[in-house]
Amino acid sequence: MTPCRLQSVPLLAALSAALAVLVPLAAQTGPVVARASSVTGPALVYSGNPATAFSLTPGFILNPGDRVDTRNGGRVVIDLSDGSMVVVDPGSLLVLKDFRQAGSLRELFEILAGKVRVNIHHFGGRPNPYRMNSPTASIAVRGTEFSIQVEPDGGTQVIVYSGTVEVTNLSDPNQTILIEAGRGVLVQAGQDFHLIGAVGSSPLGRPAGDRHDLLALGGPPQPPVPAPTNDLGAGVPKPRIAPGAEPSTTAPRSPPSAYDNYLASLTDVDQMAFLFRFNAFPESHLDSLENPAYATQFTSAEARAFVLPTFGGGPNAESSLTTLAPAGIVPSNYSVSPQVSLFTPIGHSNFFVGGSVSGSRLSESAAATAPAVYATGGVISDFYSASLVAARKFGATSIGAEFEFLRGSGSYSSATTDLDPQPLLEQIFAASRISQSRWTAGISHDFGRAAKVGLFYRYGGIQAIDSDISHTVGNIPVGLNSAQSAGHSAEIGFRVRGLLKPRWFYGATGSWLQVSLADRLVEAGNRDSHERDRARRASAGLGLGYLPSRRLAFILDLAAGNAPVESSRFEDATGNLLQNAAASTRFVSAHFAVQADLSRRLFASASLLKLWRNRQLNVDLFPDQFGALSLVENSFFPYTTGAYQLASRFSDFGLGWKFSPHLFAEYLFTTSYGATACSHAVMLRYSFKLHNGE
Repeated sequence: MTPCRLQSVPLLAALSAALAVLVPLAAQTGPVVARASSVTGPALVYSGNPATAFSLTPGFILNPGDRVDTRNGGRVVIDLSDGSMVVVDPGSLLVLKDFRQAGSLRELFEILAGKVRVNIHHFGGRPNPYRMNSPTASIAVRGTEFSIQVEPDGGTQVIVYSGTVEVTNLSDPNQTILIEAGRGVLVQAGQDFHLIGAVGSSPLGRPAGDRHDLLALGGPPQPPVPAPTNDLGAGVPKPRIAPGAEPSTTAPRSPPSAYDNYLASLTDVDQMAFLFRFNAFPESHLDSLENPAYATQFTSAEARAFVLPTFGGGPNAESSLTTLAPAGIVPSNYSVSPQVSLFTPIGHSNFFVGGSVSGSRLSESAAATAPAVYATGGVISDFYSASLVAARKFGATSIGAEFEFLRGSGSYSSATTDLDPQPLLEQIFAASRISQSRWTAGISHDFGRAAKVGLFYRYGGIQAIDSDISHTVGNIPVGLNSAQSAGHSAEIGFRVRGLLKPRWFYGATGSWLQVSLADRLVEAGNRDSHERDRARRASAGLGLGYLPSRRLAFILDLAAGNAPVESSRFEDATGNLLQNAAASTRFVSAHFAVQADLSRRLFASASLLKLWRNRQLNVDLFPDQFGALSLVENSFFPYTTGAYQLASRFSDFGLGWKFSPHLFAEYLFTTSYGATACSHAVMLRYSFKLHNGE
């Protein structure tokens, strides 16, 4: 008898295992029941005729053909007897289909508007096939977690949190794509698929964003950023970053890092509009830092100290900092930017030396709230730059050379708490480092009062890195992202100034810049890759100045520019092309300013800058070695746009006091007429000569 008892143990185990599989399968072959397990706020249910609608209550059994309407703000959770679940968000309209059929692929629902989040449960570890439809897409699943959102323009956005989803374009049923966990797709009628970058894996309804996501989790969709033209060009939508979230200037992930600001400044053609101001009048220190040949204009040793604390951020601060440092820097919230420069002749020779030292501390912070979400974020960036200048004069002609370097570091942090259905905290900390060295050679020739002409050539090396130090969701570490860039820049430029006739001055300037970078990209949820970037920027400006009296000045500046950018990303493992983009940005600007002495010491100024711009972008995606498509954005990628893309008008209003011929202070108020936050700056400048007793 003992052998029989011993053999019965594995027999009973096998029988139990078989029952564990057969019972759920038997249940699955029966009709599936859909029940409204939770109803929050106003929600309606009706069968085709809105006149027969009545309030949906918890426990209500739903049937094929029923419509669930939450467009008045309700929220409904539907439980299926096979263990699956559908969450109907506020603002949605959903039609239940013939989900009871036990065919190979049952149709669960059709979403006509709004957003749903779905968890299709595996039965006994086996696939549980369902299909869902929207106006533009058909979604097939066999056990996964994902969301579907129908956008106001009729497009459908599908985000996958776990498993795999098959999406078919209803405009062209031959277009089918598999979307893996952490990725998404946008389907629009008559267009190809638009892939969405990695959004991470998370519990139902909690997409954990990557380095470039906005953390408006669970909140309402943010409106698209208005712009004079489509930022991404005709036929190319804005990148969808997280479910229901659009880029927003108030979201906590909007503050860019020092790395982002720096690389964007290399090619941001919009920034040039702020630099092409006051072209008709010379500025000895800034002119000499741009073209070292101008250092021969100093007849004695002259030094200048310059401080520009700024609060709130604005284009005036941007343009000032760009002239102080070797590369453009975009401040916001507050910045402190001191600079000291000195130029002097060497004895009674024709040799001149000089240089400058400057520093900038930029800080930006933001906070955002949405239903059940609170988020904060901030950036602190420090930049230091220095330059050395040497020049020699040969009669009316001068030549000069300059070496300058820039060092920068920054830190980025954000914390987002999602309270629905239970608190979940996401925290990110990242750091940036930037290094740039440049050599400049310049030549100038003085034709007397008629004109002074200068020409320069500048070459520089660039290295920058931006990396996540830590990234946790609910105290659980998630993937870290990093980007490393190395390359060079080359620029050639000219400047002409002179006197048209008494009291009328003119100035013309232009430059051509080329930047080439090689990037090493590590993105959570994407294959390791490298990128080759190339940008060119051509710009020119013309200025006129009129001095009707010694107490009054009028200035008019006109400028235009173009910046084409090309960026190609390649898979590290195979070298295959994954992503190719080409963008072009053009601008035309007009600037008018007036300055008047109100008394012997008090003066006032006002200006208006009008900016017209146009952007175009084309993006192509190619499959990696596993056949997956992915879109990766980084600081150089053409999706990056200027910090002031929202506005087309800017004004500075200033009021200053002359303490002495060498010292003045001026308060500046900068506005973009409601498009961006206003800024307040205090400009302090002290100039003095060292050898003539002043």
